[in-house]
Amino acid sequence: MKETKYYSYIVGELPKGCKLCVNGAKLVLFTTGICPRECFYCPLSPWRREDVSYANERPIRNVNDIIEEAKIQEALGAGVTGGDPLSRIDRTVKYIKTLKENFGKRFHIHLYTTGLLATKENLEKLYNAGLDEIRFHPDIFNPNSNIFQKEIENIKGAFDFEWDVGGEVPAVPGQEERIKWYAEFLDKHGAKFLNINELEFSETNLDALLSRGLRTVSDESSAIKGSLKSGLTILEWGEKNTSLNYHLCTAKLKDAIQLKNRLKRMAKNVARPYMEITQDGTLKFAVAEYENLMELYNLLINDAEVPEEWLYLNLKKRRIEMPIEVAEELVDAIEGDVKFYVVEEYPTWDRIEVERIPLL
Repeated sequence: MKETKYYSYIVGELPKGCKLCVNGAKLVLFTTGICPRECFYCPLSPWRREDVSYANERPIRNVNDIIEEAKIQEALGAGVTGGDPLSRIDRTVKYIKTLKENFGKRFHIHLYTTGLLATKENLEKLYNAGLDEIRFHPDIFNPNSNIFQKEIENIKGAFDFEWDVGGEVPAVPGQEERIKWYAEFLDKHGAKFLNINELEFSETNLDALLSRGLRTVSDESSAIKGSLKSGLTILEWGEKNTSLNYHLCTAKLKDAIQLKNRLKRMAKNVARPYMEITQDGTLKFAVAEYENLMELYNLLINDAEVPEEWLYLNLKKRRIEMPIEVAEELVDAIEGDVKFYVVEEYPTWDRIEVERIPLL
């Protein structure tokens, strides 16, 4: 077992899907929020627990949205997720085929599923669409349920196809023996890997985790106390007792590495000339806000003689965007109720604002 430069831990090698993911090169293809299970640790936001589809943060209206988002990200692959993508199998298959047709066979696609809907027919559809890697997340923490038994039987069928098969489960403290059982099952049937995720709090799973006595490692972190240790225990055991590759994906990897690398890939393709790209991959620039935007726009061009190419009239957000240096010169020169700010935003479709500092 060794620690990676991504703040994670591995035994053996990273799955190919993970190699691309940590470098920010995997498009997150959310095909549906519908799922046949209700896991107590599910982190999905309420608005994603519906039959909705997203390419990263971009809502999917048609397949062109997927292609456009993949190009902006310069994606080399996609991770198909949900919900359970098999809940909308035809849609999922259509999206996979679209990506393969537009970006080629080398565009690596992996998919997450509970296994409950992984019938022979559905597995064959995914395989024929070009899926490269399938990751199963059965309900191992409820081994006596009928759902779990069906999932396990369905997973066995995945080994009839020539793709990479693996598992992915959260490191729930106190559930190490169940995860070991699953590792042995995967190893016995010829799987390549087992990914273990450090458990985290979210808006939707908070009450369920608290009711089970779980707490965060600190007030500043969403990671669950004991989850990392639990995952390391599994890796140490797995290295000695199975032939699987293991990856313990930490909360720090997701926040400090995976997201940042994806943002950097996107930022260079969406940044306008007046925007600065920060080390974190965010966009930094200045904005001017005023009740009558067109009046202000004309004033800046005609009276303040600001070159038109330095200004962008953003009617959707009701502001005029510009280089920070220009705003710093204008703040004392423009009278009235005009307000200037330096803002920092994600380069994603929804352009979430990270920071806003007034220029005085």
